Amino acid sequence: MFAIETERLTLKPHTLANLEKMHRWENDPELLYYNDDQPEDKEPDSLEETRQYLERIMQPQPEGNLIHFAIHKKGDGDFIGYGMLAYIDRYNRRCRLGITIGEKDEWGKGYAKEALRAVIDYCFKSLELNRIGVEIYDFNERSIRLFEDLGFRREGVVRQAVWKRGAFADEYIYGLLRGEYRN
Repeated sequence: MFAIETERLTLKPHTLANLEKMHRWENDPELLYYNDDQPEDKEPDSLEETRQYLERIMQPQPEGNLIHFAIHKKGDGDFIGYGMLAYIDRYNRRCRLGITIGEKDEWGKGYAKEALRAVIDYCFKSLELNRIGVEIYDFNERSIRLFEDLGFRREGVVRQAVWKRGAFADEYIYGLLRGEYRN
């Protein structure tokens, strides 16, 4: 079972107690702008749709190639974000990583960086991976700075990959290799 503790955070599997916040975040236009490639005029998800999604990601993946996790503050247990390791390929020793701090009041406090450091350590030490990849829209400057600060290198560009606010935007491909990571 995936469980990681940092100085201020606990990363662990989701529970249905996360439903209300997940529902709010899954329908937040600003979060969707930075994290999702769905149409911007998409109908909001119903609470039941969010429940079904949450129940689905709570199920263990038989192939072990996908790990969803919730990010909680240690002190009060507050659920502040979520992430996932996707396309875990144990043969080629690589995966893709995504993270969201959904509680906007918690932005800028270093929680994403703290969680990412722990997840990166987990990938390289526990899963024994060699490469972690991320994809970031070109307009998401905060995420670009965050991942570059953690040592990720821009490896490429998928030109005009998404349609956002009436224009095409590029998607940057970043990667971090085991030998490049500095704790």
